[in-house]
Amino acid sequence: MPSIKSSLGNNEHISLDDVCFLITKTSNEDELGQRVPETEKERQIFCSKTSVSRAEFLAAGQLDHKPQLTIIVDSDEYDGEIHLRYGTKKYSIYRVFVRSDGFTELYCEVHAG
Repeated sequence: MPSIKSSLGNNEHISLDDVCFLITKTSNEDELGQRVPETEKERQIFCSKTSVSRAEFLAAGQLDHKPQLTIIVDSDEYDGEIHLRYGTKKYSIYRVFVRSDGFTELYCEVHAG
């Protein structure tokens, strides 16, 4: 359950009324020391989807990223995952910005592979 954040002094109210799934990948070795294929575990959290700004689109493009969307989540819910699923698409998180109001912005591009 997301924590309740105060919006006092915040000009922009954020409503976490959507859901996304943060993806954790784990890989193991069997008894012979061989890598076992990665397994993915999804964790559902509340979020808010926003568009990528023009400045972010240009800056990310210079680093060969193709930004698609920005997901805002409660900072307490995010634990360093690098992939997420929103709707039917899987995204890679290429940049994270921790805001001072208790939220974290996850900048995402379409996951290749």
